[in-house]
Amino acid sequence: MSRADRRPRRRLDVAQRRAAILDAARTAFGAGAYQQVALSRIAEAADASEALVLRYFTSKAALYVEVVREAIALLLEHQRQADEALPPATDPLERVATSARVYLDFVAAIPHGWAGPLRAPFGEPPEAEALRVELRAHYVGLMGELLGRESELAFHGYLGFLDAACLAWVESGCPEREREPLAAMAVGALRGALRA
Repeated sequence: MSRADRRPRRRLDVAQRRAAILDAARTAFGAGAYQQVALSRIAEAADASEALVLRYFTSKAALYVEVVREAIALLLEHQRQADEALPPATDPLERVATSARVYLDFVAAIPHGWAGPLRAPFGEPPEAEALRVELRAHYVGLMGELLGRESELAFHGYLGFLDAACLAWVESGCPEREREPLAAMAVGALRGALRA
């Protein structure tokens, strides 16, 4: 297939080209839901053809899954660092609050990309959905280590509350003044569930 445009493309080595495609995909998927992002848009932003993008990532779905995988890894690393910065005797619920604050920062950085799967829950590739399910199980496991495994239903409720509240926060533009109250409400919801 011949190119419609004759604009010369920059020559990049394999690692640079892959990084350029991923950068373009992060930006595109961060600005809109999976279904709304055209592969041609990513290719153009990466200064590549669609065929070249598909040479590196076999499909739009595979590219999206890689972006989700990287985002989850980055989120978990930021949360690990924030947790390690706390004093050893920090109250378990304060550890949860710290994790919630890091999560809110993550949501605020890519609000539309984060909200997409919640707005259209069956609109992303199954592999990406599986990564999100795995992440939720990871959080439940961490909270079980902190607060006792017998409270697993409370942890699921907390995560559901946090997602619903974050979605409303995204809809209102992620105002910074609401960040700390939202984290406090989420931990309050967990505290209430644990007392029930």
